[in-house]
Amino acid sequence: MNGKRVVAAGYDRIAEGMLRLNGGEQSGPKLGYLERLTAGLPRDARVLDLGCGPGLQSAWLAARFRVVGADISRSQLALARERAPDASFLLADMCSLAFAPASFDAIVAFYSIIHVPREEHAALFASLRGWLKPGGRLLAVLGRTDWEGTESNWLELGADMWWSHFDAQTGLAMLRDAGFEIAESKIEEDTLCGGAHLFVIAEKRA
Repeated sequence: MNGKRVVAAGYDRIAEGMLRLNGGEQSGPKLGYLERLTAGLPRDARVLDLGCGPGLQSAWLAARFRVVGADISRSQLALARERAPDASFLLADMCSLAFAPASFDAIVAFYSIIHVPREEHAALFASLRGWLKPGGRLLAVLGRTDWEGTESNWLELGADMWWSHFDAQTGLAMLRDAGFEIAESKIEEDTLCGGAHLFVIAEKRA
């Protein structure tokens, strides 16, 4: 199975439905994490929204900073452009992106890395560290348990979805191995989709 194709097709199909379920706003603990991630950043800071979805966090970020959003789903990007017209957006597999070293002050990856094949996580974390400026921060949602698989008719919206992730301790260890210092980590319940995930704020070590 090509998990990335399942993810792209699934998010294309349920883009509008997921936005309705979210109520068109930030939900759960995400806003507090965004505030802590970006505390102290100047107005000209550059932030990468990796797996931006319909642009809910992109809109919040773009009201404060310069934002680049990326997503594997065309339909999600269309919604994101409506919500954050001042941001720049890229249609891409995040593992194929290439930015110059030290391009960003912060990177956000809400519920997106968990859709990347886990054998690609280590290389992706290394790339994220390289794209950050010294002292730059990463906010990522990772897996709580070790699991890879598919769910049919996810959220009862008529599309299949696929995930691939390690358990929380492995995810944290991989971030440290990539050169990050963990500033904050907590298992948070997911009010929209059910279950729980690991929320992490990590800083690029000098």
